[in-house]
Amino acid sequence: MTTAVSKRILAAILASAMMIPLAACGESGKDTPASTTAAQEQGEITETAEETEPDKFAGVDLGGVEIRIQTSIDDDDSTNANFLIEGTGAENGDVVNDSVYKRNVDIEDLLNVKLTFIESDETYSTAQSAVKKIIMSGEDAYDIIIQDLLALGPLAIEGMFLNVADQPVIDFSQPYWWTEYMADLSLGNGTAMYIMAGDFFADILCSAHCLYLNKQQLENLTGNPDEIYAKVLDGTWTADEFLKYIQMAYQDLNGDSQVNDGDNFGYICIGMWGSAIPMYICGDLNFVTRDEDGVPTYTLQDDPRAAQTLEMLNRLYYDSAVNTKISDIPSLRSTFGAGQALFCGYQRVGDFQNFRDLTFDVGIVPYPKLDLQQENYVTSTHDTSEAGVIPVTCTKLDTTATVIEALCRETHKTVIPAYYETALKVKYARDDITSQMLDIIHDNLRVAFPIAYNTALGSNLLSNTFQVPLSKNSSDFASTMAKVAPKAQAKLEQMIEAYNENVG
Repeated sequence: MTTAVSKRILAAILASAMMIPLAACGESGKDTPASTTAAQEQGEITETAEETEPDKFAGVDLGGVEIRIQTSIDDDDSTNANFLIEGTGAENGDVVNDSVYKRNVDIEDLLNVKLTFIESDETYSTAQSAVKKIIMSGEDAYDIIIQDLLALGPLAIEGMFLNVADQPVIDFSQPYWWTEYMADLSLGNGTAMYIMAGDFFADILCSAHCLYLNKQQLENLTGNPDEIYAKVLDGTWTADEFLKYIQMAYQDLNGDSQVNDGDNFGYICIGMWGSAIPMYICGDLNFVTRDEDGVPTYTLQDDPRAAQTLEMLNRLYYDSAVNTKISDIPSLRSTFGAGQALFCGYQRVGDFQNFRDLTFDVGIVPYPKLDLQQENYVTSTHDTSEAGVIPVTCTKLDTTATVIEALCRETHKTVIPAYYETALKVKYARDDITSQMLDIIHDNLRVAFPIAYNTALGSNLLSNTFQVPLSKNSSDFASTMAKVAPKAQAKLEQMIEAYNENVG
């Protein structure tokens, strides 16, 4: 940063620090539980005691202050959740939109604030520079910024955002905060959190990776459209099972004895990079290991499951029953919609609505476990998943934190049930078991570090470790790690040093 800009940003931080805490916010009135389930930590939609306890926001009056929220509307990489954040700004009879409108109006009335949404149409390739430019200007332009993890991760290291971990009004024990996901974004022991993942920042849920399934094809193949569901529920849905069904589904439909676009494939996706990200994550690998202070060390080379993952990826993506040559999302969806694939990849939970009008029943399943030794399924988001931050130029941290906490709480109570329970589970899902699959996908969403910091670590978390050898049809993980691991650890140490210098 230049000296002038540094002084302006420092002044903004000092102004924020000097603000008198909102005594009216008080304590939450809730004892922090000794432990929570993984599902609760990840924002599982559950009833809380909050409804029977005094509202911690009762009596809070923020004096009509304006909270300026820059919200991303870009959807060039599949999902965007602005419809759950800003909405249309009016009621239109749609249960989801109307719940968003009511949530926003209720928060304005509850806290006496004015929510102003400013739309940003930056792509994943321009978001980082755009957000940095805003903050480096030193102008107090926004109180909340919602953007891609790909952009926010590196900027957090540069000290561009304010810490929300020690805000007393924010209760991270509540199910509307994705605390394990946020902790995985930290470079310390959780005493500092700069990137927020809570129910208000709904793209974390909408962008969760999942597999879509042609249930009619499955029934034709096995006689049971719920056979894969049963495997998911009993914990035996593994990468080997996934490949078995893929191979079972291939058919030479045009009879030319050639594998080409006219055939029915077991699995279709876009290339071997973005579509493979959930496959890198679903095996629950130790990308980094943290010490007692939460400081990470690069340890992927020491995890035997990483080599197993690379071998699995090569078997999967080079199988003739897999079509990786589709180049864009519309073509991917139309191919699946035409009934030419058993599984469709590179899609997210928020894409469910795109398949609601198909002639066949569409199922949704989590990405598989690597093997039977793995205890839980792991759901991946994408590097374009949108989270929230408070820029260092914001001069009202306490007030903004209060509004964010209230927005996350009310989103959990009203908006997410409307979207998740009504839109996804009822309107889009065609059977009760599909609802159980959505729960499993939702409740196992917790890994963020390799997605957010892959670029910052010189592409040595995902790209150079898996995608590069995969593109060469190589399973030689040892040779890959011999080159990558030293560079990765050096980059990580540089990242931690920069983090400590800028935000420590």
